[in-house]
Amino acid sequence: MGKRIYNKSGIMEQSKNDCCRANTGCITPAKYDPEVITNECIFVEKVYDAIQLRDEVDRVIPELRISNFPIAGTDIEEFIDVTITCNSAGLIIRDNVLSINGQTTPCDPTFVPGPGGINQINLACVDTSECDAEGKGTPIVVDQRITVEGEVEIKVKGTVLKTDGEEKKFSVSETIDLSMLDPISLRKFARLCTPSTAAATKPSLAIFCGVLCDLILPFGLGSLSVDGNTLVITGPILVFCIICEKKVKVPVQLCVLSTGFCEFEDQGGLCVEFPRLFPEQINAKIVDPPSPDENE
Repeated sequence: MGKRIYNKSGIMEQSKNDCCRANTGCITPAKYDPEVITNECIFVEKVYDAIQLRDEVDRVIPELRISNFPIAGTDIEEFIDVTITCNSAGLIIRDNVLSINGQTTPCDPTFVPGPGGINQINLACVDTSECDAEGKGTPIVVDQRITVEGEVEIKVKGTVLKTDGEEKKFSVSETIDLSMLDPISLRKFARLCTPSTAAATKPSLAIFCGVLCDLILPFGLGSLSVDGNTLVITGPILVFCIICEKKVKVPVQLCVLSTGFCEFEDQGGLCVEFPRLFPEQINAKIVDPPSPDENE
């Protein structure tokens, strides 16, 4: 969520919000004790190659009018400060892979599930035999179209100086439907490296994108005026900050060191016992206990 605070001296830093700390159920010990360190085999996805692309797209709105302004324009001497917030929660970003290595229907595109429900494109059809012979990865060129749809909510808060010398605070908001603006569509190309497809576990391509918005006042407080009970913003610039990441991934098994499984603190209640969510696992310690001879 983009937020800008304007006053007579320019743009100020946004104020701090209430924050919280997450509870994962996992605690890092102050000292690693060999008695509690175990080795675990986990089946995960390894990132073989990745690229991150960033774009800025802006749309100039000739005039943004926000109704129900609580102070009549005739009662306002000047704006003292203003905070502009752009809420991007209503935005939808779509990414469509048009081709891989020029093939418009790569692998008869089949999707495999990935982390967070992200669909991944199966790359089993890519011929990697030539580069496999050299012990290297095979390059692929991904052609993608990114579009942004939906709506953004603009919130304007601030303080005005009234003609009677009183300072008055206000807060108004307005929703902008992107269908009323020029379409936001980007054609992006990316070159990535994929591992051999000869193994039983096949590589896949995952793409995910995010977008934030910001509303910029080109003339600062001079962009604001009040017409009756309507706040008028002249020539605001609506900026979309888009980031996309493409990852070539392959399933792997890893042997990792662990200090134990996640455990949450008990909470009070009437139940004496609760069912287990995960089965018990018994693993050998990294450091075996000393033999009797070693203690002598």
